[in-house]
Amino acid sequence: MVIFRVDANSMIGKGHMKRCIAIAKAIKLLGGSVLFVTREDSDISVLENNFMEYKTVPSMTLGSEKAINSLKDIIVETGAKVCVVDSYDVSNTAFCSLREVCKVVLIEDYLYDVYDVDCVVNYNLYVDKLNYETKYKGNTNLLLGMDYAPFGNDISLSLRKPPINDIESIMVYTGELDTHELAPGIVDSLLDCVDDSVRLRVVTTKNASTRDKLFKMSNTSSQIIVEPDITNYPKLIKSCDLAVTVADSVCYDILSCNIPACVFQSDYSQNLLMTGLTQKNLMVYGGDFVNKSNRFYGDLVEGFKSLTFEENRKDICKNILGLNLGHGAANLAKAILNYEKN
Repeated sequence: MVIFRVDANSMIGKGHMKRCIAIAKAIKLLGGSVLFVTREDSDISVLENNFMEYKTVPSMTLGSEKAINSLKDIIVETGAKVCVVDSYDVSNTAFCSLREVCKVVLIEDYLYDVYDVDCVVNYNLYVDKLNYETKYKGNTNLLLGMDYAPFGNDISLSLRKPPINDIESIMVYTGELDTHELAPGIVDSLLDCVDDSVRLRVVTTKNASTRDKLFKMSNTSSQIIVEPDITNYPKLIKSCDLAVTVADSVCYDILSCNIPACVFQSDYSQNLLMTGLTQKNLMVYGGDFVNKSNRFYGDLVEGFKSLTFEENRKDICKNILGLNLGHGAANLAKAILNYEKN
């Protein structure tokens, strides 16, 4: 039994939960069993939609003694050998306590601290900038880089969409919350530089402050299609020819589908990912709302227009294929199941 301790709510978003589900599916394919443990205020629909068993625990700080004891009780009760933790709400004291009853695997995106865990996973493009090998000198196993990116495992590599000649559909994604309310301005900017036949498929969620405004905009323009509460991003992405996206975990879904995209940042925490994507020419730069808000929409349009050139799109797609995505979830599943044997 492998336990995943992960949450998803209006403050955290669903990215952590989604990647854990991808790994859990791979574990089940290899014959393992999984159980999710999540807070009572988590959005459990994503677990139910993917047929994952789960238990809820009180909505308290994960690092608290009470929360850890509650998790340890479940681990002992189920006989789980491994607990995968995907949360920023952690402490070394909590990990030391958990390791009394099982092996602990931590999935993270940034090297905020060095933790006493059995394994650390960070698949992000920028992981080489974080100096894991220097800071972790003990017995912690490090699974780093895109070979462990749990995206694209449901997508056959032979069916990936090739570069297209005509642009008919564009996905626009500004994050689950769209904190800075960028979606309407991005849509207006794109409408000014695409043909009337092009459709903008704008993703929104029940927690996004711009949701109502986007629906009103779609009522006045047949070019705007609102995509509410998406649960399967690859399915939507594969139906589009291009994407305009904020620099978050959806970028990896876009790469997995081999779709050229324009990427921007709306939060300081997104800088490393945006920089990694653009420097490696996997996506084109679409603006920095954090540091250059006065130039944001102009930079976005400039970046988008570069994608209208077919040669640029072909170069990007070639670079994406070089990542060899699609095996990360299986690689992680094998590594996690190895801990069950020890």
